[in-house]
Amino acid sequence: MTPDRAARTPSRAAATPDPRVATPDRTVRPPAGVARPLDLPTFEGGRLANGLRYEFARRPGIPEVSLRLIMECGAGAEPAAHAGVAALAARLLVSGTPGRDAMDVARRLDRLGAVHAASAGYSVGAVAMECLSEVFDEALDFLADTTLRSDFPESEVVRLRDERLDEIKRRRDEPAAVADLALIGELYGEGLYGRPVAGTEETVSQLARETVCAFHEARYRPGGALLVICGDVSSERIGPAVEARFEGWTGRCGRVEPPPTPEAPGGGVILIDRPGSPQSEVRVGTVGVPFGTDDHYAIIVANAILGGLFHSRINLNLREDKGWTYGARSDFRFRRGAGPFVARTAVETAVTGPAFEEILKEIDMLSRELVSKDELQLVRNALTLSLPRQFETAPHVCAKRSRQRIFGLPEDYWEEYTARIVSVTPEQIRATCRKYLGPDRLTLLAVGDAEKAAPALGKLGAVDIRPLGEV
Repeated sequence: MTPDRAARTPSRAAATPDPRVATPDRTVRPPAGVARPLDLPTFEGGRLANGLRYEFARRPGIPEVSLRLIMECGAGAEPAAHAGVAALAARLLVSGTPGRDAMDVARRLDRLGAVHAASAGYSVGAVAMECLSEVFDEALDFLADTTLRSDFPESEVVRLRDERLDEIKRRRDEPAAVADLALIGELYGEGLYGRPVAGTEETVSQLARETVCAFHEARYRPGGALLVICGDVSSERIGPAVEARFEGWTGRCGRVEPPPTPEAPGGGVILIDRPGSPQSEVRVGTVGVPFGTDDHYAIIVANAILGGLFHSRINLNLREDKGWTYGARSDFRFRRGAGPFVARTAVETAVTGPAFEEILKEIDMLSRELVSKDELQLVRNALTLSLPRQFETAPHVCAKRSRQRIFGLPEDYWEEYTARIVSVTPEQIRATCRKYLGPDRLTLLAVGDAEKAAPALGKLGAVDIRPLGEV
């Protein structure tokens, strides 16, 4: 070691903790922070003669604006034979407008320094933009042009359709994707929620420019649409700016209604054979509930305890205690209709059966025993103390407001959220788990090496082994 380096290298003595400084006890969880007030912006709104509604909240101080146009153009509005057209149409919005091809559109967006994203869910489609306040008018021009006047060039339809087909094919090689698709197919069959929003290889391969244009013509309409704007723009500018870009937009389309709720199938184990797989993707699922049930907040708290947070029971069990996985989670996917409940993890093939047993054990315990005061308080803190952070930026605010409108949540949903979460009792949590997560309602599904995984699954019920190619 050179003298200079030796002079720069701290000695062991220097690294020894100072005895005068208290060492924190890392076996004791630090106390929760002080709750911050939820400071929500005030929204103003209006409606154009063509039926387009708009809502705006000003947030001065940061020169940014977020826009989100919501339309009733989700997968629930497409024929089953054209599954995937809603998602493909959204992806094609920036493929060209009269006088501009896809590259021209991309350059225009790049010059704005803005972000554009379009997507489709099961109920609605959304076109979102984020930009600096100084280019708000130009960004609104871009939003209107690409959403209302996209002309879907044949070459771009073929290119993006083929990209989507490649994505669908690649998912066959991803065990997690195979498990997810197989589970929703088992829960919902041929129903809307039984197929992916992106469509299937069979349906997407049949999509043509005429199909995309017809869907756009029918579902991209102002009647039933909502434009949400949040940012540092004066409220006096909003009405005239929206009217100038959208007053010529015409037509109306109905609300995308939720699909019927199927009976939850249960019993036995489905094992999709993936020979040679070193891991198994494990899923426990059932048909859940839509937004707006009377026990909505109890469901949120119950799931947070079970698998919705890092310190939830199944993650502490399978990851921290057993060391079988990098993570285990669960969630109720609230939609306009009854979306699925799914608990998921990936484990070494040899512990596929035990992993199922541990997840079912945790569900059973929540259905039989009351949660402790300390555990309930920890979950309450996790769900409520972080809430103000979810409204820190203009895009956050737009997303939350849009969520309220899409699912018909009460006007005071976010203001009352903390109080409703805090009011959930241990008895309500237990009742919720008994109601929705009874053993007769649960579907167990795994993707893994059947030769190694199947022997340990017999104690959970009859094992239905299926070839990978059937998914």
